[in-house]
Amino acid sequence: MSTGNNNAITDKHNINQELKRPDSHPNVNSNIEKKKFNAMLDEFNATLLSSMLEPIYENIEPDPLTGGGFAEETLNHFLINEYAREITKDGNFKVDPNLNKQLLKKYENHG
Repeated sequence: MSTGNNNAITDKHNINQELKRPDSHPNVNSNIEKKKFNAMLDEFNATLLSSMLEPIYENIEPDPLTGGGFAEETLNHFLINEYAREITKDGNFKVDPNLNKQLLKKYENHG
């Protein structure tokens, strides 16, 4: 479950390294900003997808071995979030592509 956090740490490290390079092209900052924006879009899509997947798990009977309860509900919540992140991490899955286009337009005009 921690792969998302490791990727975020690695991305942040890479962005910081690019900012420190003295030979950086002036366009690097805009590329970094676009990477950040795309990462934010992936997280946004993962959040929306997670909300759509949660009702599926509400109707699944608890595992007889564990018996359900608060801990199993919490684990399922985290599991659903990780499923959503994995599905959306490559940027190819978008809950609403039109919404993503509108957010990108707004970002490019004001970002």
